[in-house]
Amino acid sequence: MLLIFDEVVNGFRVSPGGAQAAFGIRPDLTTLAKILAGGLPGGAVTGRRDILELLDFKATQAAGKEKINHPGTFNANPLSAAAGIAALTQVAETDACAKANAYGDALRRRLNEAFEEEGVPWAAYGRFSSIEIFTNPEGIAVTPTAFDPAGLAPKNFKGVKNASQVHKLRLAMMLGGVDFNGHPGGVISCTHGEAELEDTEKALRGAVRMLKSEGEV
Repeated sequence: MLLIFDEVVNGFRVSPGGAQAAFGIRPDLTTLAKILAGGLPGGAVTGRRDILELLDFKATQAAGKEKINHPGTFNANPLSAAAGIAALTQVAETDACAKANAYGDALRRRLNEAFEEEGVPWAAYGRFSSIEIFTNPEGIAVTPTAFDPAGLAPKNFKGVKNASQVHKLRLAMMLGGVDFNGHPGGVISCTHGEAELEDTEKALRGAVRMLKSEGEV
């Protein structure tokens, strides 16, 4: 049985070695996507030599094994290859991942302080350079600055949200110059700094005040 890691999102975001390096686990195979090509079209399957040799004409012929078909949608793209080398060089040789992760910690803390001060029983949570907003549709008693998502059942998160409320939250955040995705939440870049932290906190406070004035919170 093979252990396969889908690092399409986590690879080179969580750490230079992906989630597998951060957690000290080496899978048999790993899938990667456009981060491998610096944001351009690209992807890869990486892993153990004995498994990947099943894609190789000469290796399979010598071993008397059937070659696995490999269509190669992104093959032979020099622009993606060059962009990927540039991007991965920065990941490997700079503190980009560490900066993004540290910003994530600071952002989640600041937003939870804002929720608590504004009297809103929501919470920001997540790991590394990502953030999710728990909008607490079931009205669970939570303290934002002490929120532990592992203390709740999966059913409290998966597919449970007030779509209208989340939509209004996102629109209100955009009025403040900040855009979340529909989770609601988002991902963080190493280029984010103190100015973006202040802007995001200010936009969130403005957004929850607007939602409170409309009876959405």
